[in-house]
Amino acid sequence: MSLELIREVVNLSQVIGEELTQTVVENDIIVPDVKPDINRILLLDGDIYIKSTETVQDKILINGAICFKILYISDDSEQSVKSINPTANFSYDLDVPGAKSGMKSKVKCDIEHIDYNILNGRKINTRAIVKLSGKIVNDVEQEIVSGVEGIEDLEVLRENVNISYSLGENEISCSVKESFEVPAGKPAIREILRNDIKITGKDYKITEGKIIVKGELGVSTLYVGDDEARSIQFMEHEIPFSQFIDLPGIDENASCSIECRIADSLFEAVEDSDGELRKINGEVSLTISASASARKSIEVLSDAYSPQMRLNLDKEPVSLEESIAESKSQIILKDTITLESGAPEIVEIFNVLCKPSLSDCKISDNRLSLEGVVNYNMLYLSNSAEQPVLCSRQEELFKHGIDIKGVKPGMRCEVDLDIEHCSYSMVSSNEVEVRLILIATARVSSQYSLPLIAKVAESPMEDKRTSSRPSIIIYFAQPGDTLWKISKKYSTSVRAVQKVNQISDTDPILPGQQIIIPGRVF
Repeated sequence: MSLELIREVVNLSQVIGEELTQTVVENDIIVPDVKPDINRILLLDGDIYIKSTETVQDKILINGAICFKILYISDDSEQSVKSINPTANFSYDLDVPGAKSGMKSKVKCDIEHIDYNILNGRKINTRAIVKLSGKIVNDVEQEIVSGVEGIEDLEVLRENVNISYSLGENEISCSVKESFEVPAGKPAIREILRNDIKITGKDYKITEGKIIVKGELGVSTLYVGDDEARSIQFMEHEIPFSQFIDLPGIDENASCSIECRIADSLFEAVEDSDGELRKINGEVSLTISASASARKSIEVLSDAYSPQMRLNLDKEPVSLEESIAESKSQIILKDTITLESGAPEIVEIFNVLCKPSLSDCKISDNRLSLEGVVNYNMLYLSNSAEQPVLCSRQEELFKHGIDIKGVKPGMRCEVDLDIEHCSYSMVSSNEVEVRLILIATARVSSQYSLPLIAKVAESPMEDKRTSSRPSIIIYFAQPGDTLWKISKKYSTSVRAVQKVNQISDTDPILPGQQIIIPGRVF
């Protein structure tokens, strides 16, 4: 009977390469004809999203868009505060060595900074510094040899290997619709200036073959009131959402990575039963991505030999990834926004926009050290008739440590930052205290190369070697010797060596120890 390998197929997600870069996206923005000229910009920021990616040889082709939100002072004497929301497309080719067509790409992007220059009342030049990170993942079906059969006196050595294998991924697009009203005591809506949306309270639950993703959309609305003074007003609403994502094969023991992105939004003021614009119909388009993996201990054939014939083992290196840990940690920040010297004092706060970003993640033994920055943009009503609405910008650094048992330098770490809560209060006419709670989700994995047996060939044992062998050999153990190594060296069985020397599997082999090698297999 010829040798036959026993194989098991596992789905592996192999990380081919990761790259991080910065690029500058420059655009000229033209003020629409229906809007008045720009005199001064109060706030220019924006949201960025990826429209499409394509993996080609050694590159990821990225197409994205920046949705600018521009709040400005116009030359309109009746209503000076205006807004425009233009969109600028961009493309970038991210170099990732090893990438090939057909492999999956995962891209994240973030706006780190925006500069602008008012060219004239109808035209603005913007320069956005965009951070792009891309990862190429290749899903493969890997055959693992777990055993061999076909020879009666075959000696085999197996070892347990912990691997992380892919359960799959899925992405859905959904629409969240909600109507909400202007709070009592506030004037009706004349014009919506801007809406800011943040995703909070993101969580998920796994059922058989499905993931239930839940969260809340915090919607902040800045608008011009339909009153005699055409006052600037602000209100907040929360929209809950819940979506199912199909992922066959997933169960409660799986580890999931969930990403929620806002792809588009539309808010429109509508009349209530009294004919006043006191309601807003909102529609937010979400893209929800989910990927899942599981840990598995598999038995791998690492070595084999026969006392009666020669076995030639061909091994090939296989890249494996093991999930070490996943940890969620709460980061509590308390910062004070202080107005610049000479700036008009605060009468009322409209909103404080918080944008956290991670700048560095260092791994030491059993610990992650995070460094990042939070950009605060505070919109407020001032005591100045010439500058009634202002924006104060401030940047605060933060550091945070997470203790995770088993992490070591050289491992791969991915960290997501989500805003769980943000509140603020006036301390004085030029100071505002902001309380921010962030959730840092850290996923640590270790990638390593393991030589696995691919095929085995047999050939006859040399006659001279077997005929000239003495009946008993006394062997003195060397450093690093094991029962398996000694038995294989002299082409005898492990059981025979154990029987002659009266040792068990758990007994250590010490340097200098005398080991009797029997002349025939028991």
